[in-house]
Amino acid sequence: HNAIRLGLMMLIIGFAIMISINYSMADVQAYIEDNPSQVILISLIIYVSSGLTFLPSIPLTLFIAVLIGPLQAAIVATIGNTIAALLEYQVGKTIGDVVDFEEIKAKLPLGLGKLPIDSPYFLLAARSIPAGTRGFSVVCGAYQVPLLSYTWTTFTMFFISSMIFAYGGSLV
Repeated sequence: HNAIRLGLMMLIIGFAIMISINYSMADVQAYIEDNPSQVILISLIIYVSSGLTFLPSIPLTLFIAVLIGPLQAAIVATIGNTIAALLEYQVGKTIGDVVDFEEIKAKLPLGLGKLPIDSPYFLLAARSIPAGTRGFSVVCGAYQVPLLSYTWTTFTMFFISSMIFAYGGSLV
């Protein structure tokens, strides 16, 4: 699993280096103006890929906000990050099914196994913490948090944070 993440991360970094060496910012802006729908699709793919590798997506949100506008960037970031989080949730659900997660959960220190992780308030609060939201998706899957609660809280918090970053980044 780590080898796949490392390989995907290296592929993304290599692709970014190749593009930055071969194309100028003017070329990128011209392509974006000529192909806005492809840019949105490419951005979604990058968001999902970065979500699976634990690379932060904030720089991409800022970059897209400057190029195509903050509202569009926030929407693309929200959808891309939510799709990535749902994939991570499925990974956690698979892990929870494979190992005896209930036994592991009962042995967690400091009563961590008794946290109300399926509570929408807890889900919103945990998503508001900047670090660790990607790992939290896997934990939610392992805990088998109801998918509907997980999805709407994830979408809501990604939308709020994406709006803040996209509008804040476009002002700079």
